Amino acid sequence: MNNQTDTLRIKPLLLFMALTFGATWAVEIPLISNGMRFDSLTNMSGPALWLMAVMWIPGLSALMITTFVEKKNFAALRDSLRLRLGKSLGAYFLTILLVPALFAGMYLLSWALGFGDFAPQIPGADTDETNLESVLQIMLPMSIVLGPFINLFFGLGEEIGWRGFMLPRLMPLGKPVAYPLLGILWGIWHAPLIMAGFNYPGYPVGGIAMMCALCFAFGLFLNEMTLHYDSSILAGFIHGAVNAQGYGVWALLFPDIHPLLGGSVGLTGVVVWLITGVLCTTTLKRLGPPLSAPQQD
Repeated sequence: MNNQTDTLRIKPLLLFMALTFGATWAVEIPLISNGMRFDSLTNMSGPALWLMAVMWIPGLSALMITTFVEKKNFAALRDSLRLRLGKSLGAYFLTILLVPALFAGMYLLSWALGFGDFAPQIPGADTDETNLESVLQIMLPMSIVLGPFINLFFGLGEEIGWRGFMLPRLMPLGKPVAYPLLGILWGIWHAPLIMAGFNYPGYPVGGIAMMCALCFAFGLFLNEMTLHYDSSILAGFIHGAVNAQGYGVWALLFPDIHPLLGGSVGLTGVVVWLITGVLCTTTLKRLGPPLSAPQQD
C-alpha cells in the first residue's frame, strides 16, 4: 500500500473533522459545564472512564466516513484504514522497551532541570519504603509489559481516526504540511478537556498550545511508524503504551512536576519526542522497507 493517496480529497476530511470534533465536544462540554474536572487521572475515576469512552469517537467517525462517504466495502475498508498488524512484529517488541525508556528520560531530564522532584506519594501501604518498593517491583513492570495490551483497545480508537484515516488523506500535501496540520488538529481536539484541567491543571490556555506541540512531536514518531509499517494497529499499540506510562507510576514518583515544563506532556516531553521522531525518521529511511511478517491480517 502506498504511503499516500494520489489526490487530496477535501470532503471526507472535512466530514471526519466535523463528526469527530462535534461528537466529542458534544459529550465533553455538557459534562464540564456541570462541574466535571480532569485534573487527576491517577485512579480509575469517573473522568478517566469518560476519557476512555471518547477515545473511540475518531475511530468510529473514520469507519462511518470510509463506509458511507468513500463507499468502501469490508476488504477495502481494512486497507484504507490500515487495519492490520503491520509488516514487522518487531515494532511491537521495540515499543514495549522504548516507551518506558523514553519516559524515564523525560522525568530524569525534568528532575535535572529543576522542573520537579523525585518525591514518591503512593497511597495504600504502611510505609513510604514499602510504597516505593511496590511501585518499582510490581506496578512499573506491569505497566511496561501489560500496559500496552490493556490500553491498546482505547489507543486504537483514536489511531484508526488520526493515523488510519486522516494521515494518509493528508499525505498529498507532503510531510512538511501534513504532519504539523495533523498535530495541531489532534491537539485542538483535546481543548475542552485541557480547559477542565487535563494534563495541564492551572494552565488552560498555555496547556492547549503545549498540547498542540506535544501532539506534533509525538505524532512525528507515530506517523513515521504507521507509514513505514503500514499499520494503524501498531499506532494504537504505541499510543496504549504511552498512556500506560503517562497516567501510571511516573505521576506517583514525581507528583509535583511542572505541567507546562516537565514530565511527559510538558516541554521535556516535546523535546524527547521530537528527538525520537527525527531519529526514527532517519533510521527507518536507512533500514528500508521492512520484511513482512506472516499471518498478520
